[in-house]
Amino acid sequence: MRPSIVRNPVGSERDVSVGPWCDGERARRYDCAGNRHFYGTLLTRLVAGAGPFPQGRGLDLGCGSGFATEGLLQAFPTLAWQGVDVSAPMLARATRKPALSAVSLCHAAAEALPHVAGSFAVVVCNFSWHWFQPSAGEEVLRVLRPGGWFLVSAPLRHFSSAEGNRWLARRLHERRRSFRRLASQGVRIEEMAQLLPGDMRIHRLESVVIEERFPDGRALAATLESRGSLQAIFGDSDLEPFTDAPAGGVAFEWHVGLLHAQVRT
Repeated sequence: MRPSIVRNPVGSERDVSVGPWCDGERARRYDCAGNRHFYGTLLTRLVAGAGPFPQGRGLDLGCGSGFATEGLLQAFPTLAWQGVDVSAPMLARATRKPALSAVSLCHAAAEALPHVAGSFAVVVCNFSWHWFQPSAGEEVLRVLRPGGWFLVSAPLRHFSSAEGNRWLARRLHERRRSFRRLASQGVRIEEMAQLLPGDMRIHRLESVVIEERFPDGRALAATLESRGSLQAIFGDSDLEPFTDAPAGGVAFEWHVGLLHAQVRT
């Protein structure tokens, strides 16, 4: 049985059919083996030490094409998992994956979840929170039941001396006159404990470093583009071809914040 995509029946603060992930070709580039490994590695680090959770429903918020959802099914098989994403093309790719045949997928914005209050025992957001508006925190708190858990990984604003990071920093410096601080560029580790507006018990808050290596700078740029990272960093500004991309092996570091929080009963 293949999962179907449920449309948001309650309306949204924004049109869920538009945005940076409405392009089917972009979803195809995203849904690749290299990104599966990257997001799977992030999820492994995120869920370490989490649970066991009581039976109930779990929500993969910003599930994309289902990389994290597959891992959550394996890590917490007693929960009935659902996925939500704003991108219809990404969800369409998720529906074609046999491992997700029992997962209910919903096309909706994180800021307007089509679920009743207290629906979920666990909400997981694996490296997609930086795409959401602040009101997503209110929605997550609303759909979590008392004692429910919130697990999130998010990119941190952090300097790195790795060659790939220094090259990207130079590109940012070139645009310093038009540079705009965007929420999608990441958060600071001290901000993560306040992602949800309610009274939360923090069980885990730490930063980790995930290193990747690429054959050259062009491969790094292509990977960053496939994940939406270039748009997250530079916004909608047009970027000329990366003709100055470094040659030879290139290391790139992701500084990631990990949070385990629980709604107080």
